[in-house]
Amino acid sequence: MGFLQRWFTTTFQALSNPQFRLLWIGSLFSMLAFMMQWTVQSVVAFELGGTNSAVGLVQLGVGLCMLILGPFGGVIADRVSKKPLLFWGQLIVAGSFFVTGAMILMDVLTLTGLVLLTAVMGLVFAFLSPAQQAWVGEMVPQRTLPNAVALSQLAANGSRVAGPFVAGLLLGSSFGAGGAYIMMGTLFIGVIVTVWMLPQTHAKPASERRSVGSELMEGLRYVAASPPIRTLMLLLFATVVVGFMWQIVLPAFLERHLDRPTTDVGMVLTVNAVAALAVALPLTSIVGTRWAWPAMLGCAVLLGIGFLLLANARTFEAALIATVFMGPGLSGFMLVNNALIMSNIEPGYFGRVMSLTMLAWGLQGAMSLPFGYLADVVGERQMLAILGGTVLLVAVVGSGFAYRLARSGQLARPPEQAVS
Repeated sequence: MGFLQRWFTTTFQALSNPQFRLLWIGSLFSMLAFMMQWTVQSVVAFELGGTNSAVGLVQLGVGLCMLILGPFGGVIADRVSKKPLLFWGQLIVAGSFFVTGAMILMDVLTLTGLVLLTAVMGLVFAFLSPAQQAWVGEMVPQRTLPNAVALSQLAANGSRVAGPFVAGLLLGSSFGAGGAYIMMGTLFIGVIVTVWMLPQTHAKPASERRSVGSELMEGLRYVAASPPIRTLMLLLFATVVVGFMWQIVLPAFLERHLDRPTTDVGMVLTVNAVAALAVALPLTSIVGTRWAWPAMLGCAVLLGIGFLLLANARTFEAALIATVFMGPGLSGFMLVNNALIMSNIEPGYFGRVMSLTMLAWGLQGAMSLPFGYLADVVGERQMLAILGGTVLLVAVVGSGFAYRLARSGQLARPPEQAVS
């Protein structure tokens, strides 16, 4: 019993902070809505356009917004009061969900309309995500910051279980995609309420501010001057851009290769997320230890193996087994990577540095259309094999970088060791 108590305390220590606990509860609602969107959006885009390229085109709008505005979102997050920024941003996202759902129910939504409405969410998210991550950095002490970041990723992993499952149920029912989008908007009303309950935050004093361009360049120089953060960023970019591309070809892969309906996307993503959640709790307890880097790189290897298994899957059951490898691989990598990055950032740079991680998501979205075209040309199985080989290459190169950092004494250390 003593061991279980110590494990529980270590794993969930950041939740003892009441402000973080409230923000974390709100993140459960928001991540559930976003994970539902990933499932519903791909199905709606494929049904409207009928090609992998159509799915990639919808994600392109989101990617471009995040790619262009992400760094500026980090500067804003380090300058302004975070509570009103999150409140109004989440209100816009809720409105976008409601409008999309209403247009689907009225049968007036076009592929162009879906691209534009999704791009609005990408634009807002470019400012929301850095602000929320920076707010976490202000709420909790440095000692428990890695655990707080890991718990935020845990919320995302849990939502990846519930999101596709709920989305799949709605898609297969009389509610359909329109009802699913209305549900997403309703969830964001809950997010808005939790933000409203948090105490007011303070903006950066005007005397300490410089031009947006100057503060942006300062953040870039800060990352460039830190070998561990720079390496973690590069690994994040490569893994996120490649790791999420399988969702573009998934509807077509199910329909054309496994003779399954596109609505089975929800089941596949649910199995993927359940597997991810199974390894999330153990990883949450080791993000502040010397095992963090090996665990992160091991997850990348697991992801690559999963891609190769999926490329060769001949039955639906074999595809589900492949996603059992992919879920822990991608989610585990991101959980540890984000915790390591945040634990090595000085408080004044939280927003700017974490906004640069948004560029990975922006680049992933921007590359969705080219990857969709490539999948249409070479085929879904070939695309999955290419993704698997690329991820394994990233893991090998990342291991080499980590070895060099360790030899030179520059490998990111757990924060409790760094301050002792």
